[in-house]
This record gives sequence, structure tokens and C-alpha cells, in this order.
Amino acid sequence: MSTRGTASVGKQHSGHRSYAGPRDTAAQEASASPEVRIPAGPPGRTRDGRPAELPGRAHPAVDADFTSAQSAARSAVQSAGQGATPAGGRGEILRLSSPHEDRGGATPVVRGLAEGLLRQLPHLVEELMELTVGRGVRHLELVPGSEIRRSLHENVLGFLRILAGRPPADSNPLAVPMAWGHYRAQEGVSVESLLRVHRLATQLLWEKLFDEARALSPEVLQRLLDESGPVWDALDSYSQAFVEGHRVAEADAQRRSTERRETVIDALIEGRGVEPVVAAEAQVTLGLPARGRFIVIAMADGTAPSGEHDADGFGSGTPRALRHALPSHAVLAVWRRRTDRHIGLLELGSTSLGRLVEALSGGVGRRVGISCEVDSLSDIATAYHCAETALQTLPAATDGVAAFDDHLLEALVVTSPHVAQRLARHTFGSLLDCPHEERDLLLATLDAWFRGGCSAARAADELHCHRNTVLNRLRRIETLTGSMLDDDRHQLACRMALVAVRCP
Repeated sequence: MSTRGTASVGKQHSGHRSYAGPRDTAAQEASASPEVRIPAGPPGRTRDGRPAELPGRAHPAVDADFTSAQSAARSAVQSAGQGATPAGGRGEILRLSSPHEDRGGATPVVRGLAEGLLRQLPHLVEELMELTVGRGVRHLELVPGSEIRRSLHENVLGFLRILAGRPPADSNPLAVPMAWGHYRAQEGVSVESLLRVHRLATQLLWEKLFDEARALSPEVLQRLLDESGPVWDALDSYSQAFVEGHRVAEADAQRRSTERRETVIDALIEGRGVEPVVAAEAQVTLGLPARGRFIVIAMADGTAPSGEHDADGFGSGTPRALRHALPSHAVLAVWRRRTDRHIGLLELGSTSLGRLVEALSGGVGRRVGISCEVDSLSDIATAYHCAETALQTLPAATDGVAAFDDHLLEALVVTSPHVAQRLARHTFGSLLDCPHEERDLLLATLDAWFRGGCSAARAADELHCHRNTVLNRLRRIETLTGSMLDDDRHQLACRMALVAVRCP
């Protein structure tokens, strides 16, 4: 094999999304072909499993006997050299240009050599089968030998038809490799294994083209070497089509998996965890145990950019804002993205709820509500309600973390907003009608007095004022409310009314 052939084998790429190579007009024309549609079943089969025709399968030059291959190739090259056009050349996709002729003309040498290889197709497929099995390509042991042989036959045939100037007129010539890339992904074959087989085929086809040209004449061999660029473009387009078909299949599988997880999470937070079928599905799909230490997290995030959340399930599915705060090695977490929320279902294992709240309180830059613990999937709906309630106790304009059990008074207020507002109006009376500056000062003094154990001295220290100032403000509050602060019931009403006034 020539040095050029060996070096060129390494040119195949594995990560492109476009089909055509970037190097010349030939590749651009290939990418302009009609959009490829992935068949619902295995390539080359109908939905009921019967064999079906694929683009590029039939070719008049293909037969099992290749004893006349050399003479056929020689005749084809000679005819092409006289300006003849092979029959059936309509629908050409890749134009293989020669530096010795007009840029828009097809390369007759490559066409003739491809015609010769078409007669050897059954033997090429068998050689490829031996190479593939001999190299021990991973994951192909999952695929029946007949399917591997069928795939090699259809892809080699399609490629040689392109080089021979006889691509299918009614379909994209890259539909075959893309369909097989899609199907192999569904079988569990990795894209690396797929491309390794493609590289083996590339090496073999180039060696065969090289041998055919050398057997004809040194001039034909030199022309093959000079005009081989479009051949490598076509091979590169094939590899990219394999990768794209594989990528589409993986993306489809990921989307279906994500949709399935989200459906199960929705069922749990809607209260359907009591249904045995839903609970079983949650164990299988989400990986959550039937019983455990479950909590729900609700994180408000109305401006999250696209891609903020990787819905992969455990750990990596955690919203970015929480990813470093959650002890993901110690808890199981599944997430559901909604319009303005991330909803997380967590199984704490041996992690204490207090530790989790402390970790999240370290500054996640979001408003986060954390539910109380529940011990079964059937109680997830209750936990979700508690998480949403805890989130509502936080002011809308500020970030922070609210654990439901630490905000029970606020929870009572936000779950009965009408009652809470009537309580505040009935308790504070005309105090709420004071100018905003005076009202806020009096309410802040009352709050500091309560938090200081009803001590004017401790409230004064917190407010940075004299003790008598605090006492004067408290008397002003009693005047405005019409009740004395030494009344236990009035004190309780004032505490609840403060919460009602300050809750969102």
C-alpha cells in the first residue's frame, strides 16, 4: 500500500455533525442533498421485519463472479478516457475532479476502478468480515453476523456506487450510513466501534483501488494518486454520516428517558405514589427505594439560562446552583425542570437534614424551599407541598434557604393569607395606618423586643438606642393597638401579626 494511502487513512474524523467534507465543491454538493429521514426499524427492513430495498442496493455490475473484473475495469477506464459517460450516471452527488481537466468534470479513472470493485463486492464484504472479527471490535459481539455482513454490503455498495457515478437518483446517498449509525446505537454499539469498522473498510477499499490501478498501468496509478482527494472526501462524509446517525439515536434515547423520568416525578408530586404501579415505576426509572428518608427541594429560578440543568438523574442532574452544595455522593437526587422551578426529590440515606440545610445555606444564590422528611414514595406529594410552602415564606426579592420545620409560623401565615391579613389588621389596628417610616420603626422595635425576651435593655442594644427610647416606642404601640403588651394573648397575636406583615 502506498505512503499516501497509509497517511490518508488517518484523516477520517469522528466528531463532525455535517455530512460533507469541508475541502472542495464535491463535499458541499453532498451536504446539499435532501434531508435524511431515519427509518423506524432496522435499515433495509420494513416495519414488519421483512427485507426492504435501501438506496444503493441494486447495481447491474454486481455479481458473485469477479474473474472478469480486471478486463471490465480496463474497458471502463479506456472508455472514460475517450470521453464516454457510464450508463445510468444521472443523480451524481460527489464530483471527483482531476487537476488535469476541467474542475466541473467527473474523474473517469476513479469511475472505472469503482466499476471493477463493484464486481468484487461479495469478496470485499467477506474480507471485511474477516478483518472485523479478527480485530475483535468491541460491542459487535452483540450483533448477529448476518446483520454485520448486511451492513458492510450495503455501505460498501453505496460508497462504490458514488465513486462509479451511479448514486441513487431518488434519495440521499448518505441515508444508508446514517441509518446504520442510528441502528447500531440502538443495539448498544459505541460510536468508537462503528468508526473502527469504517476505518478498516477505508483501508481495504483504498488498497483495492490502489491494486486495481497498479495492475492497469503506472499512468492510471499516478492519476489515482493525483485525483484521490474527492475519494477521501466521500469516505469522510460517510464517517460523519455514521456519527450523525449514532448521535441522533443517542439524543432520541436521552430525550425519551428524560420524558419518562419527568412523567414519574410528576406522578409522585401529584400524589399518585400510593398507586403500586407508580411506586414500582419510580423504583425502576428513578432508582429510588420504596421506603427511605425522602425530602423535596423547590428552587425558584425564573431566569435560568438554557442548559442550566442537565437532566441525567443522579448527581449530574442537579441544577448548577446546587451542584457543589449538595453532598451528591451521599444522597440520591432526581430533578424536574419547570417554567420557574427546579423540583428535586432526594433520598438522604445517612445524611442528616440539618447538614443538608446547612450546606445549602452557604450561598446558592437562589430562593430554596426544603420540605420536612417523609418515609415513603406515597408521601412525596405532602413533601412537595411543604417545600413549596417553605419557598413562599421567603421574600421574592431576596435569596435564601427556608426549611419547612424552621418556618412553621410563616407556613401557617402563607397557607392562609386571608386569615393572616385579617389577624394583622385586627391586632395592629391604626399602627398600620401610620406613615411608612414610623410604622416600620415601631414594628422593628416590637420585633427586637420579642427576640430579646421582652427585655427593653437587650432590644436597645440591638437597635443602638437608649432603653428609655425602646420603652417610649412600646407605649406608642400600646396606644395605637389599644391593647397592653403584658397580655399573653395579645403578645401571641402580635408575634403572628409580625409574621403576616413581613411574609410575601
